[in-house]
Amino acid sequence: MKSYSPPSATYRLQLHAGFTFKALKEILDYLHLLGISTVYASPVFTATPGSMHGYDVTEPHQINPAIGSIEQLREIRKILQQKDMNWLQDIVPNHMAFHPSNARLYDVMERGPLSPYYEYFDIDWQHSAPELSGKVIAPFLGKDLETCIADGEIKLVLTDKGYAVSYFEQVFPFSISAYDALQSVLTDSDALPVHALLDALYQQATSGASLKDWQQAKHQLYTPVNQALLEGIVARVNKDRELLTTLLRQQYYHLCNWQEADRQINYRRFFTVNELITLRMESPAVFDEYHTFLHSLYREELIQGLRIDHIDGLRDPATYIERLRMLFGSNCYIIAEKILEYEETLPSDWALQGTSGYEFLSLTNHLLTSAAGEQQLRAFYNELLPDTADYSDIVYEKKRLILERYMGGEWENLVRYCYALKLADARTNREHLKEALALFIACLPVYRLYPSQWPLDQYAQEIIGDTFAKMRSVNRLAEAEIALLESLWEEIHDAEKARNRLLFLQRLMQFTGPVTAKGVEDTTFYVYNALLSHNEVGDSPTIADFSINTFHQRMTARQQHTACSLNATSTHDTKRGEDGRIRLNILSLIPDDWQQQVAQWRELNRSYVNTLTPADEYFIYQSIVAGFPPDGIVTPDYIERLQQYFIKAVREAKVNSTWAAPVEAYENDGLNFIKQILTDETGFLESVRSLLDRVNHYAFISSLAQVLIKITAPGIPDIYQGCELWDYSYVDPDNRRPIDYTFRRQCLETIIAKEKTPDFFSYLSEHRQQGLEKLFVTWKALNFRRTHNDLFTEGDYIPLQCSSTNIVAYARVYRQQWVIVIAPLPGETDTTAAVLLPTGASGPWRNIFTGEMLDSKGEISVADVFKTFPMGLLTNEI
Repeated sequence: MKSYSPPSATYRLQLHAGFTFKALKEILDYLHLLGISTVYASPVFTATPGSMHGYDVTEPHQINPAIGSIEQLREIRKILQQKDMNWLQDIVPNHMAFHPSNARLYDVMERGPLSPYYEYFDIDWQHSAPELSGKVIAPFLGKDLETCIADGEIKLVLTDKGYAVSYFEQVFPFSISAYDALQSVLTDSDALPVHALLDALYQQATSGASLKDWQQAKHQLYTPVNQALLEGIVARVNKDRELLTTLLRQQYYHLCNWQEADRQINYRRFFTVNELITLRMESPAVFDEYHTFLHSLYREELIQGLRIDHIDGLRDPATYIERLRMLFGSNCYIIAEKILEYEETLPSDWALQGTSGYEFLSLTNHLLTSAAGEQQLRAFYNELLPDTADYSDIVYEKKRLILERYMGGEWENLVRYCYALKLADARTNREHLKEALALFIACLPVYRLYPSQWPLDQYAQEIIGDTFAKMRSVNRLAEAEIALLESLWEEIHDAEKARNRLLFLQRLMQFTGPVTAKGVEDTTFYVYNALLSHNEVGDSPTIADFSINTFHQRMTARQQHTACSLNATSTHDTKRGEDGRIRLNILSLIPDDWQQQVAQWRELNRSYVNTLTPADEYFIYQSIVAGFPPDGIVTPDYIERLQQYFIKAVREAKVNSTWAAPVEAYENDGLNFIKQILTDETGFLESVRSLLDRVNHYAFISSLAQVLIKITAPGIPDIYQGCELWDYSYVDPDNRRPIDYTFRRQCLETIIAKEKTPDFFSYLSEHRQQGLEKLFVTWKALNFRRTHNDLFTEGDYIPLQCSSTNIVAYARVYRQQWVIVIAPLPGETDTTAAVLLPTGASGPWRNIFTGEMLDSKGEISVADVFKTFPMGLLTNEI
């Protein structure tokens, strides 16, 4: 196996039927020209029909036909090899789709304990609810089962795979456990062949046949010769609702209303998504089977790296990573999607190169925000909405909301599991124990911890101490049960009790992450709107006292510990585009102007508000600033995009509307408000454009700084599809719109052709609205990095002192190679400033962007660096 260096830059692509391997192949020349070393692909394995993201995998042993074929992937690999490029593959070990095309799951539903996949999925077959004992819940009905039967919505049908149960477009397998019940009513002589058929099938099912052999046996037995007779049985059953009900009760699954899963469930979901069922990846057998095809792709060198999706969903991530590393070896570049809180670091025992980069997004986002201005905007928000609770209180409240309203079944399962493992007994107050668990989940300040052995590490012990202190400040009535839960984190010498404690704590940790993600990212971030740019995945609006020194300290640590983590600023999961976020950050530079502007807008638009709350009105104003078209032209398409974003935001907030029960009257008021203010020529649009003229004056430069820092700071730059030009998109699906690569290629080729001409930088400035300056910085910095990758992955990070607090400067040093990075922070640049150089950093220096030469005597003049272009990437290579 060839040894591969870490990527110099990744380019994230969302592959689906609308952007296939064929489309990817057509842009490989462009990506290489841009400076990309590694294609970073969304999941490419077979997913549910029409999937736009690939995280709903149905067959991990096959390339999704909607995307392409393995032959096409091989063709792509040949091209990548010629260009010395690689492939980073996103994988989904936590869950698969609950869907008919998931043959493993549907075999479990058909053959139950006789299926070789019976223990493949994270299902509690011994659930205490009688209707779930020995069955998996199937919460996909719009009403309760009896009503659906009475309304004729559920029927027995004959498919090419045999008998099945249909509900509108959904089809569920007919379990062999119902064969006896079906045979018992088929007493007339003409039904004898059906008896023989079902007996033959049952014998095959009980023989321990593989899934392939079982499907082949069914195909042989469900022959056209028997079709008329089989369809006759279907008609007879569907006419007898009592018989149909009896048959449905005999299935290895329990059909019910989709909302029942919020109260009672016996499989682990991805977050609160019923359609995504999780895997028992802690089982070596499941691990080996799931990764078979993936490993074959790696052995064939079709892929060179892995990005692990939602690693926090796994029972024991460290063991999973260890197995993955043993399977794929030390040469494989492996990172994980792991959201780290501000003071959190990646566990040191994980054999990973790093994370997918949300912590970098947060650090850069705060660097490019005025801390004082942000504080003033927060005070203004509290004046505007005086009844708004503190952010931390909202987080606690929304985590409780998710647990109580949407994950009540999981909550109950944790209580039951605690008793089943004999960690609680008859003396334990069950309701108090349940409350103690809720308090722990809501008060835990990180997504999860990783208990795998005793004693727990010092960091985990500190987090546990802080969590229980907060729990007791909230509720002392359940003190005995809080103390019991606290004791479970303590080492014990009884081997069985120690094992049970770890089992419980690991299961508990599989739910703290989803509650946090849903409670914070998908609820609080749409409720607390002081400055939306920090309501971002991996970030927080409560990080205080952030400074240039803070940034330098974090980057120094990043280089020491996770130098090959990705540096992300936009992803498929971010709440808004990276340049829209910068625009909002710039509001912290002009808080007084913003406050006056909002007051004027509220007065100007008063007649359009209707029932829209001040909080949602303020959300809309910030969203307009973030996403307003760079050319200032409001189109029907933009209005519709903003309206759809509003619908998603208000439902995610779960205050005035929800996904489960949309309040159309309120939503329509919001939609009409958006349409009115963006079409009615009352002065609103004119004032928006005027404000954005001021905002963009700084935002354009800060966006370039963000790109330069991403490419040169510790970590590996990750470009999200299309973000080499301005990215003013909203949350998905808006940020997954088709990308015009023809336009981007033309822009880049023009830049390359004009770079040496005298009026080149004037040309870039004149085409600022199209984002050509951003594309230029991306291209120049990425290509420089590609030819100096060791410098950035292995080299030191040295903070540089500057006489101005409005400049960030640092050096990257590897052997005799030096690079100096100088970038402006938001605001007016101090042209008298100078950057002090450490001993050993001697010129002359060449500016990669302009080609200009700079001499230095211990310091570099910022004015000289920014004379032609407002960014500095200086090398001592002449």
